Amino acid sequence: MPGPVVYPGIRDRLAQLHGNAERIDKLDGFNFRRFSAFLLGFSLALGLSGAQVWAKLEIDVGNPNFAPMPIAVPDFVSSQTGSPYGKEAADILRNDLSMTGLFRILQAAPADSAQLNGEPDFDAWGKIGVQALVKGTLQIHGDSIVVELRLYDVALKKMELGKRFSGRTGDLRLMLHRCGDRIMERLTGVPGCFSTQIAFVGSEKSREVFVMDYDGHNLQQVTRNGSINLFPEWAPDGSHLLFTSYLNGRPNLWLLALRTGQSRLLSARPGINASARYSPDGKLIALASSFQGIPKIFLITPQGNSIKRLTDGRGNDISPAWSPDQSTIAYVSDQAGTPNIYLVPAGGGQPRRLTFETTYNTDPDWSPTGDLLAFTSRIGGRFQICTVRTDGKDLRVLTQEGSNQSPAWSPDGRMIAFASKHKGVSRIYVMDRTGRIRIPVSPLPGKAPAWCRQPR
Repeated sequence: MPGPVVYPGIRDRLAQLHGNAERIDKLDGFNFRRFSAFLLGFSLALGLSGAQVWAKLEIDVGNPNFAPMPIAVPDFVSSQTGSPYGKEAADILRNDLSMTGLFRILQAAPADSAQLNGEPDFDAWGKIGVQALVKGTLQIHGDSIVVELRLYDVALKKMELGKRFSGRTGDLRLMLHRCGDRIMERLTGVPGCFSTQIAFVGSEKSREVFVMDYDGHNLQQVTRNGSINLFPEWAPDGSHLLFTSYLNGRPNLWLLALRTGQSRLLSARPGINASARYSPDGKLIALASSFQGIPKIFLITPQGNSIKRLTDGRGNDISPAWSPDQSTIAYVSDQAGTPNIYLVPAGGGQPRRLTFETTYNTDPDWSPTGDLLAFTSRIGGRFQICTVRTDGKDLRVLTQEGSNQSPAWSPDGRMIAFASKHKGVSRIYVMDRTGRIRIPVSPLPGKAPAWCRQPR
């Protein structure tokens, strides 16, 4: 679970040290209170503030006492007077950061926000509660644009990150997403996923496969076969999509090359060939197939050659999902009477039932961090998105309104995409991993989202 921002001041840090002083005194007779007072005086004598000694601008994702980091992203300064790009750039970045649930975006700016030397007026920003400050400039020459970004630690009064991106004006959104990715990496140690894409299936007039940016922009239709298409799944390198299609009258598995738009048949075994998932290293594909009777989980190669049958028994087994370390596969089986989630070693072995607290559970997707599975559960007659630890404990219901299905983790494990039908309208939504922030992103009705693991 994402944790709070870590930016203790000198007062908090000394209070923490003082709390340990008695124990240390008893161990070696050392007067820790006098030493800490000396340390503070020594730092002040050097002209250093307490915050400069102790503060560190980072987000501790493992701390349960979460508090969003106050951050300001003023409109970027453009070389073109009156250009709309400065506000657009800042809006893109603000939206990216706010979607994670890790930040509190402060919109207000101090009256005098920059000193004469071009550096931010850190004291002015600090007075309105800003901990992190993002400043940006845009250099525009015809259709070319250069984005320069700086991330500042307001307490330490120093720049923590500087990045420069160049491209066409039409690339502005992607450049800002990449800026956001780098900010997330600097503050959390893990790059953001703002420059990634989501595939999904149209859920009303068209059952074609579409691809969009994670925030719903740049929508593209990638299949045009006029058939019913289901269960899109990205190749690990983002170059291909697996999907099930009734193009030949039966649910066969196809592989789509996104660069060329060409599809080829991968598995046309009798019965269903559905819900295929690449292994993290891309060397195997798990899928549900019924060519030997009722649906079971099989492993095949990326060329479509069968390797082994992974599950047995009398239940219908569908919807495989790989663990990040590739050792285990989660799947859905009704062998106990209703659909529930089970885990089975990827090399074969005895399955273990994971879900017990609710009776109808489907659509497992394994968090990239390996500690949680997201899934769909029927609760009170409606489908909701839940998470559970891999030991079956700590069940959490993340959605409450409407009917919500098919969760898909972002590659950084901070967000979840899912299909939601709310007040009669179906859309792909994105939420932070706690469920506090939920935003519709798809520009048209859709279902079965799949989040690409690689940035564009």
